[in-house]
Amino acid sequence: MKPPMNPPTTPVDSGKLIRTIGFWGLVAMCINAVVGSGVFLLPHQSFKLLGPFSLWAPLLFAIPVFILALNFAEAASHFTEPGGAYLYAKTAFGDFIGFETGWMNWIARVTSLASLSNGMVLALGLLFPALKLGMARSAVIVGIIVFLAAIHYLGVKYGAASIYVFTFGKLVPLIGFIILALVVWKSNPLPGSFTLPGPGTDWSEAALFMLFAYAGFENLGVPAGEYKNPRRDLPLALLAGILIIAALYALAQLAAMSALPDLSHTETPIASAAAALIGPAGMLIITIGTLLSIAGTNSGTMLEGSRMLYALGRDRRMGPISYVHPRFHTPTVAIVIHALVALVLAVAGSFATLALISTVARLTTYLTTCLAVPRLRKLNEGFRTPGLIIPILGVLVALTFVISLDAKKLLAGAIALVVGALVYVVSKPSR
Repeated sequence: MKPPMNPPTTPVDSGKLIRTIGFWGLVAMCINAVVGSGVFLLPHQSFKLLGPFSLWAPLLFAIPVFILALNFAEAASHFTEPGGAYLYAKTAFGDFIGFETGWMNWIARVTSLASLSNGMVLALGLLFPALKLGMARSAVIVGIIVFLAAIHYLGVKYGAASIYVFTFGKLVPLIGFIILALVVWKSNPLPGSFTLPGPGTDWSEAALFMLFAYAGFENLGVPAGEYKNPRRDLPLALLAGILIIAALYALAQLAAMSALPDLSHTETPIASAAAALIGPAGMLIITIGTLLSIAGTNSGTMLEGSRMLYALGRDRRMGPISYVHPRFHTPTVAIVIHALVALVLAVAGSFATLALISTVARLTTYLTTCLAVPRLRKLNEGFRTPGLIIPILGVLVALTFVISLDAKKLLAGAIALVVGALVYVVSKPSR
């Protein structure tokens, strides 16, 4: 094995983090990070955009996502420290590009946590409408974020355990619905699915929607300092997770379309399809699954976002952000700051606005990681994709995201980058 060239600096306190998460835990975390509330809403939007051909959309658009995942798998195989895309960009392109990448990744995480906390209020509002308004709404948001912060504060094993539980809780009703719908098989959507959508189909919007439905896998490398063997396990867990997720999305689309031939008339397709099969009880079960799904994604976001903030504070002089608690072995200051910022954003903002910011911010992560892969190959042998074809394709996929953005989204991304640059200038490198 070749000796590392310019390896990333290992902080004095990084040894305080405990490596407790193995391969199957990483697979569960990958599934949890991607399969959020979107899977319960995905069939409606894809059918609205592509009609019956939407049956094949989850598999079709899994291809560019898998290309991005291959780039992240290769990049992750070179490191054992926390940081994810921030560490990859910093090692390949220097401190400033690395910091901006990490900053945008944290912006994506904290706004995602805030957005999905609002999403949970909306989901709870289906059962208890009064919770969507005024002080009740704020109380629910505070309760959600404080509860998850407390779990992750007390130790990574508790945070990881919550992710496993929520992942199991979201998958059981979803898989149960898929099996039931395929057994009952009220209608056959296959014959009509082979007809391509007609003129006027917005393929760009469909591509963005489906690609972002797979978003979240890019954060799996952020807490690498708490994985047992990240260089070995992380690349395989990423690829296995994406394949499992693609299968789940495709089967959920098939099951929903077999139960309700026209999904364009309902914004809650899985719940409505379950109600069509077994009545109100089906809708209740799926709604509970949706709540567990959002909670699981939020728990993963709490873990990954706080570790990104910890990694930034570890390498820059940003106060006590890199502090690791001597008893709990978690970056408790980073967890508290991450939770407080998300709480303020969640109470003040809306689901749609915060989701927009999160979506734009993650583009930097995709682009810089794909660009970094050829340079990272100088570090050690690691996981390899053949030649430069995968990094080149990954850059093209990431640029497709950027080109598809409208002026409002581009402005939001530019503002976030400027703020990150100011933070970088004000802070100084750690020793």
